[in-house]
Parts: sequence; structure tokens; C-alpha cells
Amino acid sequence: MLRTPRLARAARRAAGRYLGGETLEQAVETIDRLHTEGFATAIDSFGEAVTDRKRVEDTVTRYLRVNRQLTHLKPPVNVWVDLSNLGLDISTDLCLQSVGRIVETLPEGSLLQVRAHDSSRTDRILDIALRLAVDGVPVMPTLQAHLRRSREDAHRLIAANVPVLLVKGTTLEPRDVAYAWGEQTDLAFLRLAHELHAGGVQLAIGTHDPVLREALFATLDGIGVEMLLGVRPEDGRDLLHRGHRVRIYVPFGPDWFRYWVRRLAEARGA
Repeated sequence: MLRTPRLARAARRAAGRYLGGETLEQAVETIDRLHTEGFATAIDSFGEAVTDRKRVEDTVTRYLRVNRQLTHLKPPVNVWVDLSNLGLDISTDLCLQSVGRIVETLPEGSLLQVRAHDSSRTDRILDIALRLAVDGVPVMPTLQAHLRRSREDAHRLIAANVPVLLVKGTTLEPRDVAYAWGEQTDLAFLRLAHELHAGGVQLAIGTHDPVLREALFATLDGIGVEMLLGVRPEDGRDLLHRGHRVRIYVPFGPDWFRYWVRRLAEARGA
């Protein structure tokens, strides 16, 4: 598709609603617009599963530029990182060094949001997130409700008093590792949200499921909502009008195609 100019242009137009842009400047313009509407935001640069040290260095350099651009934006913009894009699959030491350089320039008031991954990476990601928290880094790891291990992980995060973004989870996992999507995952999501809230951590829920959201709003105070740019935007505006805190995820970069396909799959119920 991308090798055919006409199809590539059509795909890019269709993907546009989900993207902050292909450049950092375009992403900042999108963030400014969302802030004007009353939303909080978080920015992400496309990329994952990097196993080349030069590409890791390029990624760190890109994030340093992102942080410089975000310094004067209000409200503060959270910064998303995928640790597999920062050397996780090469070595833990390299990943920690890469994240450390990004954290040094993290804008005041911003959280470093850490993406979840498949279960083979979960231990390493959680260990790094908790290590960063011990060092005083304002970090927010992502917890996937569909993983059977997540209740134990939630207790570790509660003990460390680390902010948590709770999501249903999207990775394909064996049944002995993850609950089936649907009722089992939804129930796990509700249980985890209540346990995390009772544990006193700063909690945000990352779901576009209105039934889950409303069930939690009815029983838990002070939780935030995180939504993807372009997905059910009318819901986001309604939540704002009702007084809820809503943060929009704004991804950017030239490698947008895979992300767009994922959004299409979700929209079609895949």
C-alpha cells in the first residue's frame, strides 16, 4: 500500500484522525489545540523492538528534542516511552542509561509514562519502572488487566506508591498467562481498579469502554481517564463537560502505518 502513491495518500488521510502528525512540530500544534479544548495530553514517538544501538541513540536524541519543545507548554504534557525502543532488548543497563538521559530533561510536572508489552518483557519493564520510582523519577507504568499476574504486580506498585495507568491489554497471550477478552478481562479490570484505588495510588484508566468507565466513576473518586486521539472523541468531550480529568494520547512520527492498522482492527472489533 505504501509503495503505491495513490493508496499511500488515501491511507495517510484515513489515519490522520489518530495521529498528532508526522513531525514534532505538527504534534505540538495538535497538543495546543487539545489544551485549548480543556484536555490534558501525553506525547509518544512511534517505534518499538529496537535491537540496534545506533537506533537507540537516535531515539534518545529524538526524545531530548521532544522534551525541549514541551518545556513551556501548560498544562504539562506527559511523555510516553516504549522501553523496547530504548534498548530493553539489548540490555537492562543500556535501557536504564537511555531512560536516565530522557528523565534529566523531563519537563516539570510531566510524568514519564511507560508502555506495557507482551508478558515476556513484563518483569523487566516493571523492575525498571520501580527502580526509577525509587530514584524519585515521576514514572507511571501501565498495568494490563488481562494478564493473570497483574494482581501481584498491582500490589508491588501499591507498596511503592507509584501512579498507575490501568488498561485492558492488547497483547496476544496463552490462556495460562492471560484471561480471555470479554467478561473475564472486564471483571479483572474492575477488581484491579478498586484494589489500586484502595491502595492510595494515583490511578488513571485507559479504556474507551463506557460501561466500565461509568461503573468505576460511580464507585471511585478522583480517577483520571486516558483516551487515544481520534477514538470516540465525543465521549472525551462529554467527560470533560461532566468534570472528569481526560488526557489524550498524541502519537507522532513517520512510522504511523502499523499504529493505524491497530486502530482499524479495534474499530472492527478484531
